[in-house]
Amino acid sequence: MKCLAGACLLSLFLLLNASISHAETLSVASFNIQFLGSFKKRDDVALAKIVAPFDIVVVQELVAPPVAGIYPDSSAYKEDIEAKEFTDAMAAEGFSFVLSPEDTGTGDRIHTGGTGTEWYITFYKPERVLPDAELPSGFLAEDRSNHPDYERVPYATGFKTPNGTDFVLISVHLMPGASEGDRRKHELDSIAAWINVQKSAEQDFIILGDMNIEDCEELASAVPKGFVSLNNSCSSTNTNINGPKPYDHVLYRPARSPEVLPSFAVLDLIDATRPYWDLALGVFPGDPYDHNIFRQYYSDHHPVLFEISLDLGDDD
Repeated sequence: MKCLAGACLLSLFLLLNASISHAETLSVASFNIQFLGSFKKRDDVALAKIVAPFDIVVVQELVAPPVAGIYPDSSAYKEDIEAKEFTDAMAAEGFSFVLSPEDTGTGDRIHTGGTGTEWYITFYKPERVLPDAELPSGFLAEDRSNHPDYERVPYATGFKTPNGTDFVLISVHLMPGASEGDRRKHELDSIAAWINVQKSAEQDFIILGDMNIEDCEELASAVPKGFVSLNNSCSSTNTNINGPKPYDHVLYRPARSPEVLPSFAVLDLIDATRPYWDLALGVFPGDPYDHNIFRQYYSDHHPVLFEISLDLGDDD
């Protein structure tokens, strides 16, 4: 399902779950924002307002840190202006965030400050859910550069709600390319292996993000045993209307996580951003669609949305 206008965000899941009796849910968005922290044209305020109705927003492709800090190797990094503009816009909508301690990438070098590596960041509404350090969290591997199992080492964040429901979100950005399906399958199998060796009693692990899945045939072969994708219909999640692809997915284990509801949706970013476009800048790059301009102001992916029930109780 696609949400065709920003105004329908609040009613999206009511429509999806009209026949389901779960009264309270936690809404989650996964959103690859291309080169977040790089493009100076980014309309951060518009993007923040579009995802404002959701409780958790997991973002991929943050390429620079929004705050100053210290890397694990004790070297310092500086606050990036473009990245901070986005986190400030999200803060204005009531979000706090969890940021990975460093970046990760495919090359031998990280901490370069360029688009070749990425940070992980997850936004959340503190009155609805909070990070839980007692749950499995952090990078899935110690070496964040040129890892044999991952193009970008995935990052796990544990959360707990006031009613006791807890879960772990694993944000990913898998290897792109039509010929790289075997590599993506290996990455997902490696994530599943990491989950299987966790000694925590927690069993609610949700893998989400830009998986660069090319089609349903690849999806069927890539999903690890016991997991399913909420985007099992392979809905297109990229904004490029000339090459639609089911890149983004949410994987979970139904047997372990009945709290994850089958209410998957793709929010149409082109339609959602149209009301925010400043006509002083010229023609809206969605009418007609101009991929190079649109991705600099917004992104090249649509946000994908799902829900976690808070009524079923937590079974672990």
